[in-house]
Amino acid sequence: MKRILISLVLALTLTACAAIKNPFDKPKLVTVEASYGAVLSLAVGYRDACAKRLIPPDCRPIVKQMQAYGLRAQNAIVYARTFSKNNPTLDATDAILVARDAVTVLKDYQSKVGVK
Repeated sequence: MKRILISLVLALTLTACAAIKNPFDKPKLVTVEASYGAVLSLAVGYRDACAKRLIPPDCRPIVKQMQAYGLRAQNAIVYARTFSKNNPTLDATDAILVARDAVTVLKDYQSKVGVK
């Protein structure tokens, strides 16, 4: 009798796990992507002004650093989207938070060096 009861409880538990929907919140990722787009457009404008020599030549290291931070943010966003797509029953919140943090690092760097 105990074995039947344990089997029944285990079966119900596994069924409940299979029914869990992905708590991935698409609007959160869309917000991160939109923020990245805004920050990236600012970086592109600065890079173009630097290439045209409209700003002092010490802008080149700033552009290189923004490109590095931008690439990290882009990779984090792609990872968050891919993780959510490939793992529909797992929580993608951590991946989205990493992407958000990567975008924040780029935005903070731009503020620190005066990119406008």
